[in-house]
Amino acid sequence: MRKRKKLKRTAEVAAVGTLMAVARALPRKTGQAVFGALGGLGARIFGRDRRRAVDNLGIAFPDTPEPIRQALATAMFKALGRNVYEFLRVGGSSPDALRARVARIEGMEHFLEAYREGHGVVVITGHIGCWELMPPHFVALGYRVAVVARRMKVDRLNDRLVAVRRSLGVETIDRDANARRVLRSLQRGEILGVLIDQHTRVAGMWVPFFGRPAYTPTAAAKISLVTKAPIVPMGIFLQRDGRHVIHVLPVIRPRAGADREEAVAEMTAECSLAVERLIRIDPTQWVWFHHRWRDGEGRAEGMEAAYAAEA
Repeated sequence: MRKRKKLKRTAEVAAVGTLMAVARALPRKTGQAVFGALGGLGARIFGRDRRRAVDNLGIAFPDTPEPIRQALATAMFKALGRNVYEFLRVGGSSPDALRARVARIEGMEHFLEAYREGHGVVVITGHIGCWELMPPHFVALGYRVAVVARRMKVDRLNDRLVAVRRSLGVETIDRDANARRVLRSLQRGEILGVLIDQHTRVAGMWVPFFGRPAYTPTAAAKISLVTKAPIVPMGIFLQRDGRHVIHVLPVIRPRAGADREEAVAEMTAECSLAVERLIRIDPTQWVWFHHRWRDGEGRAEGMEAAYAAEA
């Protein structure tokens, strides 16, 4: 079993290395077409993931007929392929090249409102578009950025990803081991990026997500309350012309008069709703095959608090 697992991980590392070499060798227009086609092929090969994507689309958009959900799932796989291509080419890019990849930032005034307060900014997002491109783009704009991330199971892949971020000026903070680094980053007035759109084994609560309970990390709300750093939701979307657009939503803050428990519940519910709003901008660019909606203990209590917060 160990030998098989080792072979599998070696193959994964080799596959990533090959894809990276291919991505860097291809002209951009050709590369996006090739990787989009590979994504479409993946929709056929990974049947279980495709079925889950179709089912999840049914949860989010219950009035959408299945043929349309099937088409959306295929489009999602193709978009994922193109966004993977974008990421594989990003390592070592110059600030000018990073700035040129983004056509515009819509809602930048929301970020600037939060940043000027001087407490740092907690940026929340999801696995939308080429999410790894957003942090280095802000570095290229002159900001200091760190991202909180879970360590990957394959050490060599994790080291490679961290090295790519480092080459672009982005610090990686291990989600499970460096709480003090998170606080120090915000105390320095930096941007802290956090993904909150997956069901993971971290402190969280059940809040509405596309109208259904979803277990959502509470870290962003708790960090914001401790550091006074405002929360700013953002998403990045690949356009037909091959460039990206970043959408920034209004700042999320604690309600005046709310105690800590109420504030965590209310802000986490707001964060979840904000990610939902970002996904609705272009549903084909979110990873719908994640097992986002699950049953579990404590859901009823968590949802009661969340719906109260939303009201």
